[in-house]
Amino acid sequence: MFISLEDETGIANAFVPSAAFEANRLVITQEPFLQIHGRLQIVDNVISIYALKIEALHFEVMLHAQSHDFR
Repeated sequence: MFISLEDETGIANAFVPSAAFEANRLVITQEPFLQIHGRLQIVDNVISIYALKIEALHFEVMLHAQSHDFR
């Protein structure tokens, strides 16, 4: 399975082997935000990640955090 990840810097593709998908099926299919750990590959400015570990990223908690002014 491939998962496209996007942030303010662009898009990265995560390759999820079948064993990792089966182990993390509910997280992948039901969580709105994912944290993916794995091996990074950059070829011709194309970023890919071979997923080794996938977890839910509990971003909702961060939405209510106070912002910081680093001036």
